[in-house]
Amino acid sequence: MKVVRWSCIVITSLLGSCASTSPRFYTLVAESGRNPSAAVAAGYRLEVDPVSIPAQVDRLELVTRLPDGGIAIADGDRWIAPVADELQNALSVELLHRLGGADTGGATGSDSVSVRVNVERFESSPNRYALIEVSWHLELKEAGKDFRVVCRTRAYEQVRGGYPEMVRGYQRAVALIADQIATVARRSVGGVAAECPVS
Repeated sequence: MKVVRWSCIVITSLLGSCASTSPRFYTLVAESGRNPSAAVAAGYRLEVDPVSIPAQVDRLELVTRLPDGGIAIADGDRWIAPVADELQNALSVELLHRLGGADTGGATGSDSVSVRVNVERFESSPNRYALIEVSWHLELKEAGKDFRVVCRTRAYEQVRGGYPEMVRGYQRAVALIADQIATVARRSVGGVAAECPVS
């Protein structure tokens, strides 16, 4: 009888240890109720190239810095897609909001706005900050003219809270990067490349 009771206790504890909570998923695409503003004339084609990002942070699990300098990988908190894909998608959405007349590929004209982003730092720490540091290459083709601008943006957002607030900090950082890209694109329309914003 004792053997049966002991076996039941062992099986119950094993079943309990196998049970795990469902993972929580996050995205870099912010909720938005804004209407796109017609900042660029209709007919422009917007292209956001695949984003280059360090392999250490291009993973589904959220990777964070610890106050002691260590790194933590969250098991139960994940991106819905690899970070490079999330950044490309989020930047496309944010730029479409700012360059409201742009098309994502349906335009037949030769005028286009192309963006290539290289992420140098993508890091965060719960209750402290979210940081995205990038260099970005903007190419504009308009009325037979082709010109390029290369700039850098350091988007640092203070965070008070855990993973959900940290993700919102990343979303604000993406919005800041999009703001700067869109500002240069708007000021450059007309054939003269604008200067890089001060970040």
